[in-house]
Amino acid sequence: MISFHASPLADLGPAKAGGMNAYILALGRELGRRKIQVDCFTRRGTNPGPIVQQAGPGFRVVSLPAGPPCLLPPSSLLPFLGEFGEAIEAFRHEEDGRYDLLHAHYYLSGAVASTLKQRWQVPLVFMYHTLGPLKDGVIEGGDPKEPPWRRSLEQRVAQEADLIVAASPHEKDSIQRFYSPPADRLRVIPCGVDVDLFRPLDRQDCRHRLGIAADKILLFVGRLERIKGIDLLLQAFRRLLFATELGAEPLPQLLLVGGNGETDGWRRQARELGVSQQVRFCGPQPASQLPLFYGACDAVIIPSRYESFSLVALEAASCARPLIATSVGGLASAVQPGQNALLVPPQDVDGLAAAMRRVLTDEQLSASLGKRGREWAQGFSWCVIADRILQLYQSLLAVEVRRQEDEA
Repeated sequence: MISFHASPLADLGPAKAGGMNAYILALGRELGRRKIQVDCFTRRGTNPGPIVQQAGPGFRVVSLPAGPPCLLPPSSLLPFLGEFGEAIEAFRHEEDGRYDLLHAHYYLSGAVASTLKQRWQVPLVFMYHTLGPLKDGVIEGGDPKEPPWRRSLEQRVAQEADLIVAASPHEKDSIQRFYSPPADRLRVIPCGVDVDLFRPLDRQDCRHRLGIAADKILLFVGRLERIKGIDLLLQAFRRLLFATELGAEPLPQLLLVGGNGETDGWRRQARELGVSQQVRFCGPQPASQLPLFYGACDAVIIPSRYESFSLVALEAASCARPLIATSVGGLASAVQPGQNALLVPPQDVDGLAAAMRRVLTDEQLSASLGKRGREWAQGFSWCVIADRILQLYQSLLAVEVRRQEDEA
């Protein structure tokens, strides 16, 4: 595997660490359990640990130098792609090893993998995770656009990958629309969830263990970025607090799990909106703690402007918690509208507030959404998803064996 800018061992929440990191870690571990030897190559930024770290049985994370030893945004990493590819090749020679297949994540990794594919003569599986044109379509104001060369790299790997995995039908259609890869090279395989870790827990016990005293709790999990709709969430939460329907009941509390040093602006907005007393910034949390936060809440809010899928939606559903989400990108495939989630139009602050109010005041609806969510999430267990990915690998390797036999 190649994940140039996103280490699967990174702490989730700060900077750009999020769903893709968690996806790679879970998939690598599941493949390792199936006796597949997996090495995931990532750029060594500020990580002081060893170059090779065992992330699970059969699954290693290899951090290699490329560029300066500091955290850099993906948009600054283009000059170091060649250096990273050469570092991977040097590592392979040092271990006197070989790889049967490449699986690259994100367009930067895809560019590196395309070169290695030609050098090693092995199949390449590729996942975009996010698409440049779709992200550009929701960026507003002074937020930076995606770098102009992103589309050319995404186009290149669309033509050179042997198979492209999309997390949802929406993402598949978008890939086809923007980059026109051969249709027979596209597959839809959703993200997965650890249904044993993310399981229903007693709400009051979770609140006690987290030290949270509140009658009603709403939860956001993810990076604290505008594309995730944090501004919309805070505005909707303000409208919820001032809704007359809540009457004299104790005011709900909003927990935001994620982020790191970039919370100052959001704290300021919460103060300006007059909701700071009811908003709690919990910072990034390890995966082992997330089930407690899901268990403690009454509903999980996903107000994103863009999502290719949503691991948070799967995690919340697996914990039997109702979902409120915007109907953008792959979110409609990551939830069951009306069954385990309430969907609202993109950037609809009033709709978000109304959905929050409905879940908090209708206990029967809340319980039904949570119960159906847990049942539905079973079909997305990592055991199921890893088997589908492995079948994909095996189909490619079978084609490669036939090609070699024909050449012989």
